[in-house]
Amino acid sequence: MILLHILLGILKVVGILLLILVGLVLLGILLLLFCPVVYEGEAYKDASAYGGYLKISWLFHILSFRMFFGNQEQGNGYSVKIFGIPMEKVGKLLKGKKKEKKPTGSQELSAMEVYQQKDQQKEPEKETKAFAEEPVGKSAEESEEESLTEKFSAFFRGIRQFLEKIPGIPGKILEFFRKIWLTGKKICDKIEKIRNILESERFARLKTLFLYHGKRTVLHVRPRKVRGYLKIGTEDPCITGELLAVAGIFFPVYGEHITIEPYFEKNILEGTIFLKGRIYGGFFVHLAIKLFLDSDVRFMIKKIKQG
Repeated sequence: MILLHILLGILKVVGILLLILVGLVLLGILLLLFCPVVYEGEAYKDASAYGGYLKISWLFHILSFRMFFGNQEQGNGYSVKIFGIPMEKVGKLLKGKKKEKKPTGSQELSAMEVYQQKDQQKEPEKETKAFAEEPVGKSAEESEEESLTEKFSAFFRGIRQFLEKIPGIPGKILEFFRKIWLTGKKICDKIEKIRNILESERFARLKTLFLYHGKRTVLHVRPRKVRGYLKIGTEDPCITGELLAVAGIFFPVYGEHITIEPYFEKNILEGTIFLKGRIYGGFFVHLAIKLFLDSDVRFMIKKIKQG
């Protein structure tokens, strides 16, 4: 009975630990899906300075990344924080400062000892040079005759090898052109397959599907808060008017939150812009599931794998 109670107690503890682990995993998945990633950025420029920052945070600012730039004291850099604590400081505390070990006096060689070692290394080199200068047993005439014989034999050997290769040259040429023709045929076949896919009804439906979800993605990740003002001008009034026309195209995006002040008689680009938005992980998971379950998408993936 005692052993049974012990086993039941162990199983109870293991079950509680498993439930806690499963709960933590589910909590992490829910946080990834429904806790948004918040981004915030600001940039400014005036006559003498420019700068800005980009901040990305998650889980109610528990995790945050900040990148900043500018030509003032702030300079350029980035920082990563967990619970508001910079990771640079944590890394320095964990790493610590390593003391550099200086060589002791017994390990250092004096200048005289180094000079003696160099002299000892030079003596064997002199002996090897003296040994190499001793005359060889063969005379100069015999060595010249041997070199001429070797040159003639190498020349005739090269001619024989060239003559042996001549019968196989036409076959190699034909094989070369055959490979070129097969490669061109394969390329033409692939182009024909791609053309048939692009002209099919499936591709037309896919194009409509991706345009629809692409628009939804842009609307999801776009900044929710935008404000700022810009001073734009060039010495040419025509170019300034063209810039204002381009800015007018994006007016439905930024609306009345950004004020643009044109200058037609001087070059100027100054102002400040602030934006803030959020991105949910659940949106992209839902998008991936919808695309994966679509029959046209799976058919196109299958065709791509088949080549």
